Amino acid sequence: MKDFFSKKGIFIAAAALLVAVAAAITVAVTGGHAGFASLLSEPFFKPVKSAMTSLVGSLERTYDYMYRYDEIEAENERLRARIAELEREYREYQEISEENARLRELLGFAARYEDLAMEPVSVIAWTASNFSSSFTVSKGSSAGIELYDPVVTENGYLVGQVTSVTSASCVVTTVVDTSMRVGALIYESGETGVLSGDYDLFKAGQLKLSYLGEESGLVIGGTVVTSGSGGVYPAGLVIGKVSGIAVGSSGLDPYAIVEPSADISDVTHLYVITDFSVNE
Repeated sequence: MKDFFSKKGIFIAAAALLVAVAAAITVAVTGGHAGFASLLSEPFFKPVKSAMTSLVGSLERTYDYMYRYDEIEAENERLRARIAELEREYREYQEISEENARLRELLGFAARYEDLAMEPVSVIAWTASNFSSSFTVSKGSSAGIELYDPVVTENGYLVGQVTSVTSASCVVTTVVDTSMRVGALIYESGETGVLSGDYDLFKAGQLKLSYLGEESGLVIGGTVVTSGSGGVYPAGLVIGKVSGIAVGSSGLDPYAIVEPSADISDVTHLYVITDFSVNE
């Protein structure tokens, strides 16, 4: 289409149209007796010539628009491709940057332990109900993962433990699950207790730290960490912060409400601790 409307073609088409119109006017005005050349000099033909000039100009503008439109479309396509490439590069940069940040946090956490062995995993599926919270991760026994191995974030926040293993994957039950029990202590006071999932606190994503002394010096904001008792978890893994204090139905059993430090509902990249020993 664009080739047809070349500038040469425009002029040829306009000239042909001009001749045709002039011939028609000649026939109409003179009844075919006057010459065509003499008619071109007549004053009444000036509006025709003006119209033809306007037509040529219009055709030229149409041609320029069509030609420029193709150029602009081609340039827009190049720009769209470049934008897509830059967006891809930015996503890759973000992924690398986030991974580097996770590794820096992980190094800082691992520096507190001797011979700490961790296996990186990714969450591939969630399983949840009204009173349970677990997910499946991307590695299993073929990567050295065993039953009851602790699972943490890159900064050492406890997320849960392995409760089922296959060769290629494993199930992690989170600390807010109502079946979970973890020996814990309040870092600031050293007071020990048992951290567990709780039916009443489950929907809020909180935990219950119980079996504390009657004279417990619970303080809002206190850090709750693993005690290391039983040898399942390394001592000192951060679980959360005390966000509230309550008492049992008897009025004599104080317990702490604990907000997990890990955003358990949003975890994607985690580490399974497959072996550890703790610096004293």
